[in-house]
Amino acid sequence: MHLSRDVLKEKILSNKLVTDYADIDAQLTANGFDMRLAAIVEIDDGGKLAVQKSDNRQPKLGKAFVLKGYEDRLQGYDIKEKVVVDKLSVKLERLKPYFVITCERVNTPRSLMFHIAARTSLFRFTQSALLSTFGEAGYEGFLAFMLLPFLDSELELGARFAQLCFTELRGEAHYGEQKQTNHQGGKLF
Repeated sequence: MHLSRDVLKEKILSNKLVTDYADIDAQLTANGFDMRLAAIVEIDDGGKLAVQKSDNRQPKLGKAFVLKGYEDRLQGYDIKEKVVVDKLSVKLERLKPYFVITCERVNTPRSLMFHIAARTSLFRFTQSALLSTFGEAGYEGFLAFMLLPFLDSELELGARFAQLCFTELRGEAHYGEQKQTNHQGGKLF
């Protein structure tokens, strides 16, 4: 069962299901929560996904744009150049892939998971696709997705660009108990 606006608001306020939001009432939708853009990171060269984790190769990252106060989202990565700003509209290059990272963090309990979708305004105004998966029960941290613009366009840091829809699980699960939890906390790699 998906959580409605009122149930979701109660869980955010009482259980800190989502934190670091700007305006809970503006970000809540009928059945989800809008996430804001904290950082955009250029991907200059692709990596490698191998059978053995030790054989994986991280992609090469280019220039990164990050909102002031959210610099921690980029800690530990080899980034060519980091630009920290209070407000900025980032020019997106057609068919160039980017990592995009949320301002908000989620603290998903064992009884919930979440689905991720682009806000329709993202593809209507920027002609971009947001590539993501779903959020596991027990995941805690900010979120990172891939953005692929089909045309040259612009995206402002701080804009609402993605929406989460939370679903109750029958029974409990926990991300931290599975064999690999590589991305707990919001890690890219």
